[in-house]
Amino acid sequence: MRFKLLPTLLAFLLTMLLSACGSGDTALVDELNEESYAWHYRNLDSTKVYAQRAMQLADSYDDGYAEALNNLAFVSLAKMQYRQAQRQLEDVLAKTDNQIEQFVADVQLMRLCQRESRNKDFYDYRERAESRLKRLREDVSMLSAHEKRRLIYAEIEFRIVASTYFFYVGLSDQAIGAIVGIDPNGFIRQDTAQVLSYLYNIGSGGIVKEPTPEETVQTEFEYLMRCYVTAREFESPYWEAQALQAISERLQQPGQCARLIADNAAIMQYINVDDMPDSLLAGNLAQRALDLFTRYGDVYQVAGANRTLAECYWQIHDYSSSLFCLTRALQQDSAINQAPDLVASIREQLCLVYSAVDDKVNSDRNRNIYLDLQEQTRQDRLLEARADKLLNSSRQLNLMLLAVIAMVVLVVVLLVMFDRMRRRSDESFSLDALLSPLRQWQKRNEQHNEEVEESYEELQEQMEVERLHLQQNKRRNLEQRAKILLVNSVMPFIDRMANEVKRLLNRTDPPEVRHQRYEYITELTDTINDYNN
Repeated sequence: MRFKLLPTLLAFLLTMLLSACGSGDTALVDELNEESYAWHYRNLDSTKVYAQRAMQLADSYDDGYAEALNNLAFVSLAKMQYRQAQRQLEDVLAKTDNQIEQFVADVQLMRLCQRESRNKDFYDYRERAESRLKRLREDVSMLSAHEKRRLIYAEIEFRIVASTYFFYVGLSDQAIGAIVGIDPNGFIRQDTAQVLSYLYNIGSGGIVKEPTPEETVQTEFEYLMRCYVTAREFESPYWEAQALQAISERLQQPGQCARLIADNAAIMQYINVDDMPDSLLAGNLAQRALDLFTRYGDVYQVAGANRTLAECYWQIHDYSSSLFCLTRALQQDSAINQAPDLVASIREQLCLVYSAVDDKVNSDRNRNIYLDLQEQTRQDRLLEARADKLLNSSRQLNLMLLAVIAMVVLVVVLLVMFDRMRRRSDESFSLDALLSPLRQWQKRNEQHNEEVEESYEELQEQMEVERLHLQQNKRRNLEQRAKILLVNSVMPFIDRMANEVKRLLNRTDPPEVRHQRYEYITELTDTINDYNN
């Protein structure tokens, strides 16, 4: 019930949070994407809600939009909406040039190819992912904290997906080599979901190599129990179900079951919450795993859990219940037909069940389907992938060679054409025709020089006239100054004469005095005449 109510509550709280936020807030988009990733193995609906909100706010933030698409593609893969997942992952590659998100998309495409048994395409995406990883390792110091967390997730997921593929096609050495490259005490500790994935894949079988088979089984069981306990603490129903299902498969082996129960009594008591007898514990764990996967919503894992539960019924000879589980696995959702390897394993089990109930026709039919599917899914296509790559490289080289040859031919043709054009030009133009522009230029230049000389002579004449005018003006200026100086010199004498005349007119002086005044006036007049002279 808590998982059903949780998405609705989260969507409501998220809507309230986003109502106060502006569009294009990259920090908020990153936070929403991180929340979406945190819910990957807890609740698919919450994963989808957070991713869709991040896409709505991403606006021009292409990296955030691409990360949201990767989160949505994860949901599509879990629900086996493979065509939609393919489109979403291809949109990631087209939307952004962020190598981390493209790396994540390539890894998810690897998982998609593994699920659909597209073994040759798997290698194409794997090689592309490896080249991206090499480039990212060179620039890891330049990444932000958010990008480093994404890179840690993507690199670990890359190794786990590759290991899973190699395990299912029977390449055990490559499967071990892919997963042992993960340091369990390194960066993986920063991502609990990847820790759970690592623990499950180590414990699910084929990776651990102990001195004896009994020790190998015990070590794998311990990894699965660590996965189960951690998943419950982390509240991850997906990995809790995976661990329960794997432990159920261990307990289905009669020799392993008794030893595991005897050597791990306390742990068995912890995991046996329904207090089931030892003979029914495997079925109880498989049923609990089926219930968890059903609530989680992973179509692929639901079908796988039905198959595991059918195996449990098979072990206790309840063939009708086993047949019911296998039929439900095939018919509950037709989407599982997109996973040939899963269908092959179900058909194989159906063959055994029908054989046990003496239904030879259905047993043979399912056996033939199983063998056909297994032949398709278990073939490693590494050599075909390499052959296609070499063929593509050869085609590219051939195209480049043809382009080079075409360019050489074009250059030769152009050289021949230019040589012919040059010869025709030499024939059509004589020496006189070549010199004609030069003669015209010479004529125009001489005419221009004459015009310049005439203009120079006119300027010279104007300068001479202006020089004479200047001399005349200087002379006239001197005369005017001399006249002013003369006036200034005789004015005192004239003032004295006027004063004496005024006295003669206004006074009745004796004749002797008047005679002196007349003589003084005569002297002044003589002095003025001298100045004038």
